[in-house]
Amino acid sequence: MAIELLITTAGLDALVDAQAGETDAIRVIEVGLTANAFTMAPTITVLPGELKRIDAVSGQAVSETIIHMTALDSSNDVYDLRGIGLYLDDGTLFAVYAQPDPIFRKVSIASFLLALDVAFANGAAADIIFGESAFLFPPATETVKGVAEIATGTEVAAGTDDSRVVTPLKLKQRLDTLLDPLGISLDAINAALLAFGARTIVGEGLATGGGDLSGNRVITVAGASTAEAAAGSSVDKAVTPASLIGALSQWGGWNATIPLFKIPGTPIIVQLGYYRAIHTAEVVVPITFADAFPNSCLFVAPIPYISAADNLRDMFVQMRDRSSTGFQAYIQAPDAVDNRIDGFDWLAIGV
Repeated sequence: MAIELLITTAGLDALVDAQAGETDAIRVIEVGLTANAFTMAPTITVLPGELKRIDAVSGQAVSETIIHMTALDSSNDVYDLRGIGLYLDDGTLFAVYAQPDPIFRKVSIASFLLALDVAFANGAAADIIFGESAFLFPPATETVKGVAEIATGTEVAAGTDDSRVVTPLKLKQRLDTLLDPLGISLDAINAALLAFGARTIVGEGLATGGGDLSGNRVITVAGASTAEAAAGSSVDKAVTPASLIGALSQWGGWNATIPLFKIPGTPIIVQLGYYRAIHTAEVVVPITFADAFPNSCLFVAPIPYISAADNLRDMFVQMRDRSSTGFQAYIQAPDAVDNRIDGFDWLAIGV
């Protein structure tokens, strides 16, 4: 039951003193009862028409501004209750409440349990204590264990009430209502989540790793080493640029000025080179391979080189006497006016 208590002038003075630290927290020890309907006023010092007092009073602050209190009358008395008053341990009437209609009608075979939630505009709750705590039934909050009311389906759907609790049944009914327009059910979502959690992601081929979806997974592709790339036998590792160049180096080796490499999977070896010198007359230039071909040279292609474009009649290059160790380059002039060449490049293929 929630009622609006009026704090008396004397009660307010005691509360202000407690809040200012001049006194200890005020202590409510009794609840006065009256069958009279009276006009509440802050100047009241005694409950009008008081018929009895109850000293079985419990109370607890459930937040900074709200106190929950209870009072129990287990006597055989019979009365109609229209007004109450809270008394402090020094006899001060702290607060009162009254209404024309009976708040409660007690009969001889029934006990009277008064439960109140008293709200204050500021943090006064901490400065009020009670004389008994054996039968306190405070409302449940996020920090206080207590009595809670179950929310109706309408209250759950509204989503504005923060004082009632939602049961599993009401929650499922609300979720089903929200999901129904989508054509799915909560059970279907639960089954889908279970199925999703059972799925796995694993590598295949060059990719390895993975696992179920219960955590983060890593898929990796192992890179071949230079030796593995050169051997050419691994089927579960990837060739990287570094291992490729390293393998080519192992297959044929490199020379600072004359690159040489072996074509993978074949006996073919390729060598490249160049010759630089200005010639203005026909001449024979011997070229020796940096590394002799193991068996023979199959092909040589010399390509004339000019250092700059000009109006000179350029000479050309011919090849003869090809062997596994080198060849002869013949610089030729078609006629007397062809009189300039700056060198040549060449490409040789052998086994």
